Amino acid sequence: MFSLRHLGIRGRLFWAFGSVAAMTLAATVVAWISFSGVGDSLNRIISSNIPAVTLAARLAETGGIITSTAPALAAASDERDRARAWATLSQSLKEISVLLDDVDAPLVDSDAKAALRAGIDALAANLRELDANVRRRFWFRDRNEELVERLRWAHADFLDEVEPMIEDANFNIGLATERAGDKTASVFTERQKQTLKVETKRQSALLRLNAAGNLAVGLIARAASLSSVDALTDTSLFLSEIKSRIGTDIDSLRGLPEALSLRQSLQDLMGFAAGENDLFVLRRDELKILAEGRRLVSVNVDLVAKLQKLITERVEAGNLASKVAARQSDTSIERGKLLLLAAAGFSIAVAVLVVWLYVGRNLVRRITSLDNSMRAIAEGRLDTSIPTGGTDEISEMATALSTFRNTLVETQAELVQAGKLAALGQLSAGIAHELNQPLAAIRSYTHNTGRFIDKGEIEEASGNLDRISNLVERMGGTVNHLRTLARRPSPVLESVDLAVTVKNALELLETRLRDEHIEVSMALQRGTWIVMAETIRLEQVCINLLANACDALSGRDDRIIRIEATEDGGKIAMTIRDTGVGIPVEKLSQIFDPFFTTKEVGEGLGLGLAISYNIIKDFGGAIRVNSEVARGTAFTVILEKA
Repeated sequence: MFSLRHLGIRGRLFWAFGSVAAMTLAATVVAWISFSGVGDSLNRIISSNIPAVTLAARLAETGGIITSTAPALAAASDERDRARAWATLSQSLKEISVLLDDVDAPLVDSDAKAALRAGIDALAANLRELDANVRRRFWFRDRNEELVERLRWAHADFLDEVEPMIEDANFNIGLATERAGDKTASVFTERQKQTLKVETKRQSALLRLNAAGNLAVGLIARAASLSSVDALTDTSLFLSEIKSRIGTDIDSLRGLPEALSLRQSLQDLMGFAAGENDLFVLRRDELKILAEGRRLVSVNVDLVAKLQKLITERVEAGNLASKVAARQSDTSIERGKLLLLAAAGFSIAVAVLVVWLYVGRNLVRRITSLDNSMRAIAEGRLDTSIPTGGTDEISEMATALSTFRNTLVETQAELVQAGKLAALGQLSAGIAHELNQPLAAIRSYTHNTGRFIDKGEIEEASGNLDRISNLVERMGGTVNHLRTLARRPSPVLESVDLAVTVKNALELLETRLRDEHIEVSMALQRGTWIVMAETIRLEQVCINLLANACDALSGRDDRIIRIEATEDGGKIAMTIRDTGVGIPVEKLSQIFDPFFTTKEVGEGLGLGLAISYNIIKDFGGAIRVNSEVARGTAFTVILEKA
């Protein structure tokens, strides 16, 4: 009997997607049959109703152009803007007339068409009036600017007349004052005083005329830009008062030859407030034009609104006609929808069952689970479970991964143990030296004890025996520490005192540190820095890092190793810093790779840092390195605080 279990992944996928393709083909056939009848109904709608609706939409679009362009005509700032806006409006009016002629029943009947035509004619008349109003506004604006410019020149002529006269009066007053004060000219005193009085009166009149003339020019110029008729009236009354004052002051200067030209200059100035150059009358007429323009714009808004309403009604009528035609095809569409829905539902159900139940749950889930297991193993979590069920290629991959994981666990354990034994081998010379010294001392104390016993000096003999006992205890502690370090570590994490662990590692390296004259500075206190780790493996990491620091100090003048720790957010970071040769930047990214070493050939296998990296990773921590060539290297071990 046929079963999918006998097929490989390729065969199962072909079967799965073949089923989906078959359902899709079936749904396509049903859709083709169902909608072949709908096409006839759509053809009827397209041939009869859509052209009318399109014409109605174009009618609305053209009406919208008129709506948006009419305010632009009213707000035109120059002839160029007015001509552009009027050209657009004229073209739109022409187009809307042509469109209205092309719209046939039932979209627009004769009454509706007549209403639209009347609205368009009224709008066209309003726009022509608005265009004429804008033209008149331009004329008044240009005339206003022309008269204001001429007023400025007349004002300049006035100043040219009055200012020299003021200066002459000032001079005459100064001269008369000087002579009146001259004691040697006492015979002329009364005459000079009379002259001083006359000149002072003329000076006052001239100063008042100057001020009044300037004020009059300001009022006339202001009238050219006033925004209301009331403001114009008030300004005109104020100007009349100034005219009266000017007349009084100019009459007081009749005796001066220059008074005639000054009077003419003042008359020229006042001519801009009367006669054909009257800026007040011009501004009143301009305000009327502006008010008329605003009225025309308001009327235009109402006309456009009415036209838009008529057009909207026609568009809605067209839409209604289209809806009526569309309802005729509803029956066939509903029948086709039901058939297509049934076919599509069955197709989707098959696709969901194939993709979700088989591809998703059987293939993708197993591949994802296997991928997660592979990533976990690559990250060092060798206790990760591996699903190996099934009889296909995925199960074969899972079995191979499980075998690889088991082999990797054994290999990693052997590498860690080999690393510890290698470290012990490198320490063997120093350890032998540490044991030879107590043995020589024991031999000397034993000989001396025998001599003391022969002489009957029991107390001295007892002291030597105590010294021998202390030396034996010291040797036993060293040997026991080596045995502890050499045995296989426990996988269970516990609370470990960093200070004790570092101290034990330093004791094993004590001989090398002393022989190579390396100064060690440790800022760790017992009982302060407690981390979650495993004692033996953490001590192995410390030995590796300290041994590398000693190697880096070879041949250096300053041989210093500093050990310190910090705490941050539940993490404890221990840093071992040396003043050695440093590591080049291009090699920093490789130092934790197995068998990579910066030492000479034969001086190391390149496993110490790789083993240390994996040990700290097993603890849930991390190792960071920071190095600068010729200045030293700092390794930082980051662990969870206990």
